[in-house]
This record gives sequence, structure tokens and C-alpha cells, in this order.
Amino acid sequence: VTMALGSLALPIFSIITFHLFVRFYFVGRMFTPFDYLERRFSPSIRALAAGFFWLSRAIYLGLVLYASAKVFIGAANWPTWLTILLVGGVGTAYIMLGGFKAVIWSEFVQFLVMAGGIALILIYALADVPGGAVGVITYAWEHGRGMPELADPSFYSLSPMMRLTLWGLLIAILNEQLFFNSSDQIALQRLLSTSTYQQAKRSLYTSMLLLTPMLLLLWFMGLAIFSYYGQQPAELRPTQGDLALFQFIAARLPAPVPGLIISAMLAAIMSTLNSGINSLATVATKDFYLRFFRPDASESRQVVFSRVMTVVCGGLAILIGLALNQTSQRTGATVMETAMAWLTLSVALPPVFLLGMFSRRATAREALVQLVIGWSVTAAMLIWYLLSQNHPGGGLSFVAVGVPGPVLALLAGWLMSRMRPRMPDAQLRELTYWTLTRTAPEAVAEVPAGRQSAPAAQP
Repeated sequence: VTMALGSLALPIFSIITFHLFVRFYFVGRMFTPFDYLERRFSPSIRALAAGFFWLSRAIYLGLVLYASAKVFIGAANWPTWLTILLVGGVGTAYIMLGGFKAVIWSEFVQFLVMAGGIALILIYALADVPGGAVGVITYAWEHGRGMPELADPSFYSLSPMMRLTLWGLLIAILNEQLFFNSSDQIALQRLLSTSTYQQAKRSLYTSMLLLTPMLLLLWFMGLAIFSYYGQQPAELRPTQGDLALFQFIAARLPAPVPGLIISAMLAAIMSTLNSGINSLATVATKDFYLRFFRPDASESRQVVFSRVMTVVCGGLAILIGLALNQTSQRTGATVMETAMAWLTLSVALPPVFLLGMFSRRATAREALVQLVIGWSVTAAMLIWYLLSQNHPGGGLSFVAVGVPGPVLALLAGWLMSRMRPRMPDAQLRELTYWTLTRTAPEAVAEVPAGRQSAPAAQP
């Protein structure tokens, strides 16, 4: 419930961070955000940042596979390893054959099926809870699901040992959106596939407008499942909260509804996996293969290489998913906690983009220091989190893992840059907010961004 409260801030942070970063990529007509780092700093900074992104998003794809295993544990009691291997293998083959076009169409179909699935779950859940929707709210509020944290002073604590606090939650969501709109090729590839910056902005606003009611609907669905099982005998309740929804689908909905809903969930998983693998293959092709190995590679050779990288990325995601499953079993963390803790490895990247775009003094040296500090501090915090989870006095909060790294990186980069002279504006043309001379729509009019699809996106 508290996470649902924090998610209401997501649209605000998403719009703010979009305006901070995305215009630069349209003005510069860039394939990946790391192209900006090369123009602003150096090729080595581009390569290092792209490498950090590649690793962090490979972990993300492993988390997607790990989360998918929870669906089939609750619905079909499948072994975790089997789900990870099956979904990962099929998803890898799917994106290799279909490209980014397959991702777009699968997401469209997924939306239709998921919307119908949510409606059916709510209909059956509300029918099984005395009092319907009113009964759900009443029972949930009476049993600690009415956001009691808001009245608890500890919820506003600054202690990193508190499992969940308002400030930690907001910072975690802000970090997430900073990453998405500055350096996440997965998210940016969708925005850059639009024909103009204005269209990208309209697309973002539309998605954010739809996001809030969708989050509220999903929150209510969670309360309905909680209320249903809360009024059932103990032997019928799920052993883990992560499994409640899927167990309800398998046990309470009539055939063939469970199969349809599980198919919709699988479609969502496959869509996320496919777009992630496609984006990693794009970064590998554009930021490494073309930049350092075969700068003269033809379009057809780039397509071949990107398909090879698709297989490599898929295999790596499967291995990471299996490893994360073992880690979460040892710590006893939920899917949400595991995901948020491991995804903090991506917070080392936004400070470099912020420094480059807002400072006319920063050089590659400051960018390198930022990357090293951000990554090493966050990695150390993650290790602390994993080691402290079984401590009898309580461990480090999963939302605190990603706080010190970017703060220290920003501070170090800014202080170091203040000791350098300001660079000539001509050298920083279109690379900082102080030296932007063109608007994004004018730049896109010259070379439409929608025509710049990467080789990995070609069927």
C-alpha cells in the first residue's frame, strides 16, 4: 500500500526528468544517450557509461525472469528454474526473429488482454468478498492496509535502517525516473522512435495521464485479493504474499479464464524482456561494435551482429535470473524489495548527464570520478543490504541503497568542476542548457528521429 502511495509521485518525476534530458537527444539526432557523453566528454566516458548501463539492464532482465517465475509458482506450481529457462529462451528467439516491430505489436495486444484480465479478476474478487467494493475497503482499512504509515512518525524518519520511509521512497522513484529519461536505452528508444520532440512529449503526457488511474486500479485489486484471503481459513491462504494474486487466479476463476489471464501476464513479461534485449543489443552494436571494432560495418553486418548479441543478452539474463532467485531465497526478500535493491546499480549514470548538461566547466575527468564514485558506493551499499538482511536487529532498507551513490557523485563532480575555467560556448554548442541554440522540433525537421531505428530494431 505504501508503495502505491509513492507511485503517485511517479508522473510528476517522469515529466520533470523528461524535460531535463530528452530534448538533447532530439537536437543532436542521437541513436543512444551515450552518444551525448562522447560529444560532451570523451569516447572513453561513453564506453564506460554504456558498459555500466549494459550490466545494470542485464540485471534488470534477470529480475524480469525472476518475477515471471512467481507467476507460475502461484498459478501452476512450476519450478522457478523451469520458468526462467522457458520464458527466457522463448523471449530471446522471439526478439531475434521479430525485432522491435514485434515488441510494439506484442505490447498493443498485451494491453488489450491485460485490461480484460484485470476486469475479470476484480469481478470475481468483489463477488467473493462480503459487501463488494465497500467491503474490500472496510476490511482492508480495519486490518492495516489503509496507509497507517501516514500517522506513524517513523515513516518520516531519515534513518536508513527503517524498512520504508516517505523520503526513501520518493528518492527511489526520483532516481528511477532520472535513469529512465537520461540513460535508459529501453525507455528512450521508444521516445526517440517518434518523429518529433513534440510527439514524444505528447506521448509521455498521454501515458502519464493514463498511469495514475491504472495505478489506483491495481492498488484496489491488491486490496481485493488481500480482503478475500484475509477472510478465508488459514490453510487456504498463500504462504507468500507475492503468490496471492496468482493463486487466486488459478483457484477461484473458472476455465478458461485463468489461462487467458496467465497468458496476458506472460505477454507483459515477454514484452518487457523483448524490449530490454533489443535495447541492449542496440547499445552493444552502436556504442561498442561500431565505435571500437568495425566503424565501417555495413547495415547488413550490423543486423547480423545485433542478432548475435540478442542471443548473448538473452542467455545472460537467464543466468542472472537464476542467480537472483538463489539470492532472494537466502535473504527472504519480496520481489519488490529484490528488484528495487538490485536496480539501484543504475543510479551511477544520471549524475554524469546532469553535470554535462548543467556545467560549462566539467570535463571527462570529473565525469570519470562521478562514474567511479556512484558505482562503487552503490555497489558497497548493495552488499551491505544483502549481508544485513538476516541480522536480528534489522537490516539496511532497500530504498536506502541508492541514496548515497548519486548524491556523492554529484557533489564530487560539481566541486571538482568549480576549479576549472569555463569552456568556450562554441565548444559546448548544443551540449549544455546554456549553449542550446536550436529547438528540438527544428533539429528533428532536418533528420526525423523516427527514421533512425537501430539495426537491432529491424526485422
